[in-house]
Amino acid sequence: PKTKDFKAILKALELENKKSLFVLGASNNNVYLSSRNLKGSEVVTNSELNTYKILNANQVVLLESALEGIESNLSK
Repeated sequence: PKTKDFKAILKALELENKKSLFVLGASNNNVYLSSRNLKGSEVVTNSELNTYKILNANQVVLLESALEGIESNLSK
């Protein structure tokens, strides 16, 4: 999606002007490119997720596809 589309998603989730972390199941270059210009939002994959990123965000949005990867990482 375009930056405008990602901004609309933030507005729909009431995450505008908040530090938000979006966790994806797999790398998605389109989502990364559309979000990188927006202040306060960060997009990572479940393999890039760490404690600092979670604590640094005001809101964490997990996609369903990311949950499986997080569960497997935690069970190791």
